Order: sequence, then C-alpha cells, then structure tokens
Amino acid sequence: MAITKIKVSEDKLRAYMTLIYDGRIPTDGELLKTLQTAGIRHGIKYDILRSLALNPTYNESIVVAEATMPEKGEPGYVELYKLEKEKKEIKNNEKIDFREFAKNIVTVEIGEKIGIIHPPKLGKPGKDVYGEEIPGLPGNPAKVVLGKNVEKDEEGNIIATSSGELRINKDIDSTVHIEIEEVYEIRGDVDFNTGNIQFPGKVIITGSVRPDFIVEAEGDIEIYGEVELAKVFSKKTIKVNGIKGGNKGYIKAKNIIAKFAENAILEAEEKIQIDKAMINCKVLSAEEVILDGYNSRILGGHIKALNKVEAYYLGSPMGVSTEIDVGVDPKLFEEYTTLIEITKRDTTELKAITPQINSLLKKIKQMKIKNESVLYLKKLIDRATTIKSRVEENRKKIVKLKKIIEESKSSGVVIARKMLYPGVIIRINNRMLNPEKGLSNVQLMNIDDEIKIYAYVQGE
Repeated sequence: MAITKIKVSEDKLRAYMTLIYDGRIPTDGELLKTLQTAGIRHGIKYDILRSLALNPTYNESIVVAEATMPEKGEPGYVELYKLEKEKKEIKNNEKIDFREFAKNIVTVEIGEKIGIIHPPKLGKPGKDVYGEEIPGLPGNPAKVVLGKNVEKDEEGNIIATSSGELRINKDIDSTVHIEIEEVYEIRGDVDFNTGNIQFPGKVIITGSVRPDFIVEAEGDIEIYGEVELAKVFSKKTIKVNGIKGGNKGYIKAKNIIAKFAENAILEAEEKIQIDKAMINCKVLSAEEVILDGYNSRILGGHIKALNKVEAYYLGSPMGVSTEIDVGVDPKLFEEYTTLIEITKRDTTELKAITPQINSLLKKIKQMKIKNESVLYLKKLIDRATTIKSRVEENRKKIVKLKKIIEESKSSGVVIARKMLYPGVIIRINNRMLNPEKGLSNVQLMNIDDEIKIYAYVQGE
C-alpha cells in the first residue's frame, strides 16, 4: 500500500490525507483503517476514500474528514407583561362610558415587574473529526435598550425604578427601547380623545379638563386651562388657571392654587390659594383659604378652614349669603359628634337588653327555661359583649378628640383686608358673628370663647 500521512487541523475540524507512491495502490478499506487508527471517527468522506482508491492522487493533501459544525440557537427576546390596558368587555344593552374607552396610557408602579429579558438558547451541538462534541452556539442576545427609570435584575426581570408612564418603542432593526416617564403631558384638552386620566406621577395639561371627565394623579397636576364641571384629584398640588364647577366640579389635593373658582367643591389637606375670586364655592376642609390677589373676594358658598380665611372682600354689598367656619377641624368635630351619638344609642340598647339577660339567667338558676330561650340568651350576651366593647372604645376616642378640639380652639382667624359685608356668617370655634353692617379692614378671632373684632393692618 502507498505510504499515507494523516494531518488534523488545530481546531480539529478537518482531517487531511496525503498519499506517497511506493509502487502499490491502496484499497478504500485500507485508507479507512488508516484514518481510524489515527483516531478519526466522525465526518469521514467515504466517497473521497473510494475515489483515492480508484484514482490515487499522490503528494497532495486532501480533506478526507470534516466536523459537523454546531448550530446557532434561538435568539433572546423581551417578554412584556403590560403592553396596553385591558379593555372592558361590552355586554349587550350595557351602558358605556366612553370616557373609559378612550385612548389610555399604560402606567406602572415603582418596583413593578414590567417584563423579562429571556436569554438566547444554545443551538444543536456539533462533533469534531475525533467524534468529540462541540458545544452549540448561543443565539443573538435580545435587542433591548433600558432607558430611564428602568433596570434589570440578576434573573433578567425588567423592574420599574419609578412610577409613571411605560413607553415602549421599536427600531427598524427590532431593537426594543423601554423607559418610564414620570411626567405625563397632555397637549390639549382632557376629553374623549384622551379619556379619563389616572397617573402615578405628575400630570401636565396644556388645555382644559372638559365636563364630566376625571383626572387623578399621585403627583402634582398642572392645568394651563380650566376645570369645567369635572373632577380633579391629586395627592400633592393642583395648579389650575380657573375652576368652573357648575355645582358638580370637585377638586381635591394637598394644596390647590388657582386664579379663580366658582360653583365648585374644594378640599385641601393644607392650603387653598386663589388669586381673584371664590364665588359660591363649597370648601369642605383646608388649613388655610387665602385669596391674595388685589381686590380678591369670597362671595357666597360655605368655607371651612382650620386656621385662616383671608381675602380683600368677604361677601358683597347686596348681602349675598356667605358662610365661613374656622377653628376646629370640621371633620374632627363631625367625628366627635357622630361618636357621641353612636355611644348614646349603644348605651340605650345596652340598658334595654340587660334586664332581659338578668331575667333569663334567673330562670336558668331555677331550671325554668326552654332550649330556645337558652339560644336567645346566648345571642343577647354576645350582643351585650359587642356593645360594651364598642362603647368603651368609642369613649376613649371621644376623650382623645375632645382634648384635640379644646387645644385647637386657640387657633382660627378670619381676615377682610378691605371689607366684611352684612350677610356673611362667621363661625370661629362654634361661636357665631353675623354683622349687621359692613366692617372695613378687620380680623376676627375667638378670644375666651367670644368673637373679637380687631383692626387689620397690612403686613402685621
């Protein structure tokens, strides 16, 4: 047989055979045995061996075995849990509020899992010419770019690091861009094009909020236009050009700032600040209601504040009915009076059922009671136990509230920088003043449980 030389590439992907003539022609079986002796087990080109046996080619390196190359695996991808808000299923004859079916944004809360980045998979493994496995190749990684307020944890979960609007965009090359915008801006009005707004961050509205729509936000709300017969709620500050309530608009926030408000319901945890006028408004509660614009006025309505109500004019020369309550927190006082009423009812009921319980207990001792009466007695005792527990708890609350109310009586002032007109009813810590004539430049306070009138001096 001819002399054979076997050479394997460094990467073990190819085996080469060179025949050197020695006067004898080899068979394909002999050539195969030579390969096997050299350890070549995989990818042997049998057709090449047969060809060399039939028509030997000498002194030339010929590929006689090739590896099976590993395959590339599936690429990684992004799975998003929250692409769009679920739409409600509409049933036959069901009334539809199209404010809820308008275009809505997708919002997420801080710490929420937005999705997951799945890693690429390994492809099918290959084999080198020695028959050893070549690991499969991983697929391409997911094409994803995490923008602001988004991060990935060790498991590949996409986590929101801030509450806000989830924004997802895809490039031409399918790269997914993910970010969370903390501020939601509406360029125009809140109407049927936007639907009701519910957002976990700050909201900016360049237009107005149209009738019967609702805007809710965890952060500040800025409205360049007006609120028209709508509801706007914020856990921080609402700043709006004007409020036209139409006796149904409701604004609630930590602080409310507006140029004017009319026929609206307002509620603030801290301060309501109006520039020009508050007309026929109902202020449920606030620490302060301040109208600081020149010639500002409060006209009509019912204002309740804990510490202060101040404007240039209170009421009008026409004697329009206007009520102003300051001092004790109205909600606190309401809770206090409600607890007293509940305690009275519970005490009355307890007095009514106690004799019944005593009578039935006496009959038990005398063995003069039926089984149904024993069950009734058990119900009465359970009821009496519940009432006693509630009465004791409410009495503790009443004592605590009374102390808070008494301590708060030292606060409360009403200021008319220019004029307090007749028709304005002033209550300061449940003491009332209804002036019969106009009072100019005054501040009113409750001193020793009596409303005192003092001159108001600008800057003091």
